[in-house]
Amino acid sequence: MEWISPVVSGIGAVLSLLAVFIVAKMHVQGEHTKWLREERVRSAIDLKMAVSRVRVTYSRPAAGRSSPSRTLDQSSPNSSFDFVEVNAAMARLDIVGSSRTVLQVATLRDKLREFVRASTENEADWRERRDAVDATVNSIVQSVRKDVS
Repeated sequence: MEWISPVVSGIGAVLSLLAVFIVAKMHVQGEHTKWLREERVRSAIDLKMAVSRVRVTYSRPAAGRSSPSRTLDQSSPNSSFDFVEVNAAMARLDIVGSSRTVLQVATLRDKLREFVRASTENEADWRERRDAVDATVNSIVQSVRKDVS
């Protein structure tokens, strides 16, 4: 009968230790979920802002007006654009986004490439390509909203 008390104490200690591990694991999972949700939202905002800058840079002025800040002359410093910001925003969403979002980001890459090419080569359908970029970005934002809710 003397052995019952230490065995019960030992079992109680093991159960207490298991409870601590389970609670710690649940806390870590909750923190990770919260972090992932915040990163997805932050990444979607960064992407929308970066694409907006590309959109503004490569959009044409209305007919009859000229744009002194942007020319298509390749020797002009205003004709170059640094895509680092938009590439970084897309890469972040590739990392933290859901599989649906990652597929939409891949589509956005293609549509951005088409839009920039159409704009710089004076193609007639650059507006449609810009609208396709806008629709894809909006689709990504909606996807992220579904993921975080």
